[in-house]
Amino acid sequence: MAQKKFLSREGYEKLVNELKELKQVKLPEVLKTLAESKEMGDLSENFDYKAALEEKDLINSRMKQIEELIEDVEIVEEKQGEQQQTTTGKVVEFGSKVLLQIENDKPYEVTIVGSGEVNIKESDTFISFDSPVGQAIRGKSAGDIAKMRLATTRKDVKILEVK
Repeated sequence: MAQKKFLSREGYEKLVNELKELKQVKLPEVLKTLAESKEMGDLSENFDYKAALEEKDLINSRMKQIEELIEDVEIVEEKQGEQQQTTTGKVVEFGSKVLLQIENDKPYEVTIVGSGEVNIKESDTFISFDSPVGQAIRGKSAGDIAKMRLATTRKDVKILEVK
């Protein structure tokens, strides 16, 4: 049984739109380029053919990755203004914006999202609930210090503010 994945509605829709774009636009374009390149003759020295073949493999790989991400997904609605409260304040949960500090590093703000929504190339401000930081701060509130597990050590994560 596949492990359930959590995504926001926005993240889910973004993935579905990307998949649609790949299937309906990008893959047909690459297949057309492949067909045109084949007609040119000798494929062993045909750069356009090799490049299109690589691009086709990348597109197919990404389509498979997205399909696996959305296969067994649970949409988590962000609770606008209904965030769980404790006596010490708001609790870190899916969709929370959290100002945190790891050990003695400078503080930075992150948004808690599903693993399928994290895109390192686009932004480093989104972290997954499944990441070491996400697991450490889940359910905690401002002022709490959590222990983040890493491969060989543990680090303290101080939660400065939960928005």
